[in-house]
Amino acid sequence: MRVLLESTSEVGKRTAYVLLAEGDVDFVGVWNAPGTRRTQRSGTASDVDGFDIAVTDRSRANHDLIARCSVAGIPIVLWADDADIAPGAATVPIVTGANVGSALIAALLAHPNANPAPGEPVTVAWTEPGKPRRRGEDVVFPEPVGAMRAKRRAGGQLVATRDDEWAGAVVRVGSDDAIRVVGAADHAGHLEALVLAATALVAAAGVYAPGTRSAAEAGEQLLNMLRRVELDFATWRSHP
Repeated sequence: MRVLLESTSEVGKRTAYVLLAEGDVDFVGVWNAPGTRRTQRSGTASDVDGFDIAVTDRSRANHDLIARCSVAGIPIVLWADDADIAPGAATVPIVTGANVGSALIAALLAHPNANPAPGEPVTVAWTEPGKPRRRGEDVVFPEPVGAMRAKRRAGGQLVATRDDEWAGAVVRVGSDDAIRVVGAADHAGHLEALVLAATALVAAAGVYAPGTRSAAEAGEQLLNMLRRVELDFATWRSHP
């Protein structure tokens, strides 16, 4: 498999290392990065032809790269939550939200320890960069993140902000004395890179249909791939 990677941050750099650790990834081409050192399995790339999948860590959609991939028939995976293109305009899978707040949460919900039944109460929470809150709802993430205060967003998600190198995500399913919890925590850049790389590998396997797709649509496949790229999950149950 040949992967085209647009790297604009530490997340992109770490994503390259995660991908190169996979035996079925033959080459990682770094998009428009002439200073990239050439090796047998990596180097700069200025053309999308010859690649099987493209992935970008940009916080906003790169419409030029999306257009090039569409013409070449190559699926593209975006860290960003929105491709910002008209519905029905995509002829290839354009997978959005390959990040902790979307894709990782979907994977946690697909975990056998979570597996919410219809109508069962579900709370999801994750961290983002920012000044830690002194007020808000209490959320407990796996160590080393631990207990934090979080703000509830319009969709019901809880988001905690922290100003160090750690990040986490957690889902809580059930209520009263029947609660199940699944979470993950790691270095913030590495955690985002694991999620971005795992989504790219799932997309390369043909899981997502053509069109604009949310990475979260493939929660179970993402869970399995995140395990493969060696993300550890913490689980807890309030009853046997």
